[in-house]
Parts: sequence; C-alpha cells; structure tokens
Amino acid sequence: MKYARYEAHGETAYGVVEGDSVRQLSASPFEDHEVTDHVHRLSEVKLLAPTVPGKIVAIGQNYRSHLVGKEPPKTPEPFYKTASALIGPGDPIVIPRLALDEGVTIQPEAELSVVIGKRCKGATRDDALSYVLGYTCGNDVSARSWQGNDLQWWRGKSSDTFAPVGPYIVSDVDPGNARLTCRINGKTVQDQMTSDLVHDVARIIEFVTSVVTLEPGDVIMTGTPGSPGDIHPGDTVEVEVEGVGVLSNPVVAEQ
Repeated sequence: MKYARYEAHGETAYGVVEGDSVRQLSASPFEDHEVTDHVHRLSEVKLLAPTVPGKIVAIGQNYRSHLVGKEPPKTPEPFYKTASALIGPGDPIVIPRLALDEGVTIQPEAELSVVIGKRCKGATRDDALSYVLGYTCGNDVSARSWQGNDLQWWRGKSSDTFAPVGPYIVSDVDPGNARLTCRINGKTVQDQMTSDLVHDVARIIEFVTSVVTLEPGDVIMTGTPGSPGDIHPGDTVEVEVEGVGVLSNPVVAEQ
C-alpha cells in the first residue's frame, strides 16, 4: 500500500496512491478508515509530509560506511529531531541566517525512515515490524559545526526545516534490502543498500521502545551512509528510497 497526505481545494486529506492518481481515505491510515470514491490526479494536489509525528527519533552512526574506521556502536544511538523541523516534498530547506553568517557547513543525510502505525512499547525483535505502517524517505539535515561544538544538538539537527520527509508511506518495502540514494543538483553523493545498517529496523524499535513509547505517526530515521556533500542556497537535494520514491527539496537562505 502507498499512502499520501495531500492538500486539494484547501483541504488536507490522506489517500491511497494508485498510478498517477490518489484515492481519498475516510480517515488517516493510523485509524480505522475506508477507501472512498473521491479521486484526484497527483498532478492536481500538493503533496505534504505523509505523517505529522509527535516525535522524530533519529539514529546516529548506524551505517558501516559512515563510521570511517570507528568501532560500530554496540546499541542503537538515538537522538531527537523536533517535530517543528518537519517539512514535506517540494518545501524549501531554509539555511538559518546565523549559520550563513558563521560559515556553518550544512549537509543532507539520506535516511530510510520508519513510520509507526500503532502504539508501541516494549516491542521485541520478533514483533517489532508489526507496529510499522510503512517506510518513507527522510533527510536528516545537519549543521556540522553546531552539531560538533554545541553541548546539545538542538540547532545542529532541529533548526526549522531540517527534517524533510516524504513523498509517500509505502508498506511493502524490505527495510533490510533497499537502495538509498542522495543527489545534490543531480549528482549522486550517497548510494548504499540498507543491508549496510549496523542495527536493523527491528532492533532499533526494540531498543527505543524499551524506554520510550512510540505513537502512531511517529518517525524513526535509521541513519545515513557514507559521507554526504555540502548544500548551499540554490541547490536541490533529492533523497530516494527504492520502492518509495524521490523526496526533493530546494535549498534557500533565510530572508
């Protein structure tokens, strides 16, 4: 199943994507719903972030190709990105004026992102994936010197617009064997299979929910591979997850 959240005629709705059309749901996919006969062409709607999470949990140092010779962490290493950083497909990544003034390096991080479908606490590896509605593309935009020098990652990871997600939530994706790609202005800067993950999705959910309850709509960004390039105002960033689609966002300077 491929779910979208979109705006049409001034109203926001969820729908099921079928080819180049979207068929509206009677309610969100996180609750009981029916598929209605109300259909729009995708070209006629504005796609929004496919979920409105209460929290975004991101996992650091979770690809072997990103570790650059460092010892892999023995357990997942979660941190939070604020829900206020969320944007959807086509929305601009806004580089803060302060970051531009200070010459801070800004980088995208392409990530397979998990969308939780039902309330989850104390999951096990065996049942963890049963709590997942589906998967989407995520971009863990990062301000590197703020990330490295601040006591906390509050602005390095959660500046406004630093959490693009979308374009769809797709249920039939193999989270352990999907190709993850990032392009800046059409040039590929990250290209890795999710089989390179240090801790897989089931282990991440098991670890996180041992202490934190995940609610329907919450997002887990599972980590990024390799060494992403830098982005600047005027660039366009694309994150692609095989089987999901392409999340594209322009980069602009804060006015």
